[in-house]
Amino acid sequence: MKDQNAVLAGVEQASWSAEDGTAYEVALEGINHVVGAYSGLIGRAEKAGDAARAGELAAEQGEWAARRKTLTPNDRAAVDAVTTEAAQKLAQLRNAR
Repeated sequence: MKDQNAVLAGVEQASWSAEDGTAYEVALEGINHVVGAYSGLIGRAEKAGDAARAGELAAEQGEWAARRKTLTPNDRAAVDAVTTEAAQKLAQLRNAR
């Protein structure tokens, strides 16, 4: 019989609390919503033939997407700041429609 925990054998305990982990997931979801909102705006700009605007929006979208890779649950202050900023940016992008 195989050890059912073999998959988890090399996994160490997280260095952050469950609360910090949840806050991190909320921040990532906020980033995902911002990236998605940019996609809609990029599509509208392309449909309108405004390649310059689409390029600007795509660059901004890329900056937000890159933030997913640098954010860590070990930095709660950064996580909270991203969550706040994402909510503000999402409201701004939704009003731009």
